[in-house]
Parts: sequence; structure tokens; C-alpha cells
Amino acid sequence: MNMAKKIKVIVETGRDLFSCFMVGEDSGLTGLHGEGKTARKAIDDFYLCYEEERQYCKEQGKEVPKLEFEFIFDIGAFFSYYLINVSGFAEYASMNASLLRQYACGLKSPTGKTIGKIREAIDKYKKDIDAGLLIDRPVPQYI
Repeated sequence: MNMAKKIKVIVETGRDLFSCFMVGEDSGLTGLHGEGKTARKAIDDFYLCYEEERQYCKEQGKEVPKLEFEFIFDIGAFFSYYLINVSGFAEYASMNASLLRQYACGLKSPTGKTIGKIREAIDKYKKDIDAGLLIDRPVPQYI
């Protein structure tokens, strides 16, 4: 059984486009990348590039490596991919909304401490969502 090799892919914010590319271990394929106006479109383009490369390998009689991708987002790509309102998240995280927007669009780079604060807020956000605090049936006064 040929197990899929896990490959890390960075998704980052550029001036006009988002891009993604492989990092780390050799995948057996070269030049895989993707670009798009959103992080999701860049990832879709990356998968298209992967499928085209797999097809090329088949046509050349080469072994086609099975890969599994782990996408790692920079701040701008994270907010683009998950469609989270940056200003609302800044308020939730007790951060300066203007500054977080500048990080998200790539105008400024956050410090390691700031990235840590954003990660902590994301973890808290995930826990809040996992708590399932959404109303699960109609509220009687509105029926």
C-alpha cells in the first residue's frame, strides 16, 4: 500500500494575489504552486497544478507520487480563507482593528508576540464555537 506523503504548503498574501507553494521535504514533484485573488482560489489553482503534474508524470511513464497537503496560512490568507471579518475579530481579540487589517493585507508584519496573541484569540474563538452556544430551537416568544 502506497501511503500519501504529507507536504506542507504555505499560503501567503501578496500585493495583488494570494500564492501558495510547497516547503520542506522533497515531494517528488517540482514547481507546484498556485495563485488567486483569494486564498481559496490560490489553493484551487495549487490543486490544479498538482493534477496537471500528476497527469504529466503518467504520460511520461513516471511514478506518480501520492501527496497529502497541509496548508499553513499567513495572517491575510487566514482571514481570506475562513472569511472572518477582520474588524470584528480584532474587537473579539481586544486588538487594534486598523493594525490587524494592515497585517491581513500585508502592509505590515506582526511581531512574534502579536502572532501569539492572534493564535490565542483563534484558539479561544474555536473553543467558543465548539461550545455550541447557538440556539437549537425556536425561542417561544417568536413563534
